[in-house]
Amino acid sequence: MRVATGAALAGLMMLAALTGPLAQDGAGYDPFQDVEISDRIEDLPAPVRKKRDALIAAARSGDIEALRPIIEAQDFPPHVTFGEASDPVDHLRQVSADGEGRELLAVLVNILEAPYAVVGAGSDEPSYMWPYLAALVDISNPTPEQLVDAYRLVSVEDFKGLQEFGGWIDWRTTINEDGVWEAFVAGD
Repeated sequence: MRVATGAALAGLMMLAALTGPLAQDGAGYDPFQDVEISDRIEDLPAPVRKKRDALIAAARSGDIEALRPIIEAQDFPPHVTFGEASDPVDHLRQVSADGEGRELLAVLVNILEAPYAVVGAGSDEPSYMWPYLAALVDISNPTPEQLVDAYRLVSVEDFKGLQEFGGWIDWRTTINEDGVWEAFVAGD
């Protein structure tokens, strides 16, 4: 298991604000100081693993509408923008470069097959975020392993832009420990 220590970037904090607090006893607990990195799918809680598998299967279908039953089975849809989207599936279709949503389905598969971060790992309500790079505070001096992971997801030029920004603001997705798909967003 790879372990990261440090806080998450501002966008991750905003994502946490959108998806709810991570509970933990004790004042001053910062879930972004409590991050574990792993590529061990078998270590995911069963509901998280089940949702991840369902999202990958839907994405591999090549039809953005395959996400709709997953979304509709939840009490609340995942956040797909830091603005408002009345229909998450239609929003993803519209922001996808190909106009059909297939580009973002490919992105979803790629990030869900990357190592993940357990944000608030020691808390009562951890969240599971892909790729783990979104949970790193400092991407200005990545390890060679982190660079390979990043280049699997974004171009060298795009990664340089993320470094200039100061954090991972590319596509990322979050599933809570109960298997609720909380977010699939890009941006800060």
